[in-house]
Amino acid sequence: MTETPQQPSTYGQKATGVGMAVGKRIVAYAVGAAVLAGGGFVYKQVTGAPEIAKAGDCMAGATADELKVVSCADPAAALTVEGRIDGKTQQEWDADNDGQICSAYAKADQTFWEGEEGKAGYVLCLAPKN
Repeated sequence: MTETPQQPSTYGQKATGVGMAVGKRIVAYAVGAAVLAGGGFVYKQVTGAPEIAKAGDCMAGATADELKVVSCADPAAALTVEGRIDGKTQQEWDADNDGQICSAYAKADQTFWEGEEGKAGYVLCLAPKN
């Protein structure tokens, strides 16, 4: 019985196979990163994180930890976002004892700041829901 010798693979064929494996891995990482980023966005939308609030939105919650965006038809909705001001530090917000940050929003009688300590965040100017 005679065996047919197999053709040895050439250098170019091996390089192509390795390149394809690396390319597939890069695509898999990119897809994974996109899913994680999209998942964070969806999580914020579903939970009603204050970060997504914009003028006209309604909010519920008795404390800063409980504050979240809800439908204005929700019976728990007690506040309306009159305005959002980006680029304010916590120190600026803390020092605003007379409500000047939200002075452009006459109905606003409460403020909420969120951000990273020592960096700029945002202020929500809140009014009682009508």
